[in-house]
Amino acid sequence: MTPSPSVRLVGNAPTALDRAAFVDAGEVVIRINNAFGFSGVNGARTTHLVLVNCGGQMREWLDEPGFADRLLVRTAGEILLPIHPGKDDLADPPLSQDERTAPDARNYAAEAVHALEAAGRPVAVMPAAIFLKACRLIGYERPERGMDAPSTGLLTLLWALERYAGPIDVLGFGFEGWSGHRWSRERAIFEDFEAKGRIRLHPIA
Repeated sequence: MTPSPSVRLVGNAPTALDRAAFVDAGEVVIRINNAFGFSGVNGARTTHLVLVNCGGQMREWLDEPGFADRLLVRTAGEILLPIHPGKDDLADPPLSQDERTAPDARNYAAEAVHALEAAGRPVAVMPAAIFLKACRLIGYERPERGMDAPSTGLLTLLWALERYAGPIDVLGFGFEGWSGHRWSRERAIFEDFEAKGRIRLHPIA
């Protein structure tokens, strides 16, 4: 059996701990969104960069001149978009066109793929099954209107666990931030994966 590569999943919790050498020593280094500590305390290698593609953050990125030329984006081995547009079809009933184009709900996967590919960046969209699995873990049988959304970090962890045997080293996760996520539930999910030997959670301080 081929050994699993060493994997570092780096979140965005602020930290003064210098783990650059440890992060960059990973064969796979996965970063999220604006990647706190990139080129600093969290190292400078990125094999996979996961960029949230729903709502205002992706719209801001797409409107930013030179976004695809950012060092973080330009040097990542692959860009991943975690929210497949097909997840809107999994609601009961499926979201209407008006709902899909509402500012806070709009999925910019197509626009982001176009912009990144035009800049020569390799980009892919995670399958809708990842989003559905995350929904179930945080307490929803399927995507629902007005639900608390699974975080980019949780979606990325589930993608990584399907791809790599692990254990995956998880750094920079403080489980707090935007109020639209179920942080306490997500912390419990990560801790359960750690108890099962799938991940190693590293403290942020």
